[in-house]
Amino acid sequence: MGETVGRTAPDCALILLEGPLGAGKTTFAQGVGKGCGVRDPITSPTYNLILRYAGDRPFTHVDLYRLEDASELETLDLDDVLGGSGVTCVEWPELLGRRHDAPWARVRIAAESAHAGARRVGFEFAGEGWQAAIDEVRIPTEATGSELAP
Repeated sequence: MGETVGRTAPDCALILLEGPLGAGKTTFAQGVGKGCGVRDPITSPTYNLILRYAGDRPFTHVDLYRLEDASELETLDLDDVLGGSGVTCVEWPELLGRRHDAPWARVRIAAESAHAGARRVGFEFAGEGWQAAIDEVRIPTEATGSELAP
């Protein structure tokens, strides 16, 4: 799903990844990067906070987990990151508040307790340019054990 979203997301898209530790946010972001044509390994930016990758189009991966409060965002030059071209994924986006413009997608990931390794994924899209992503991530629940709600 991440790869599909990365391949079909509109330019300047922001993807907000929500879910508890271990839910699969970084794995989803790695898929997005692959969909953007990144060929280098995509690692978690937990300690770097922001990692940028070259691909068929730029991909930026942000992890705000280690920040204590929104005042720390000022040191990250986040306005440039959020306004950049390509696709940007942000893990732990709660500190951003409404600091971002469309197009954005909120992706909520949760472990499915009934099935080991299964995930429940929900989507919310804002702004234009998401139709291809919406069309492609619609997967029948029975086939995957996932719940997709564009």
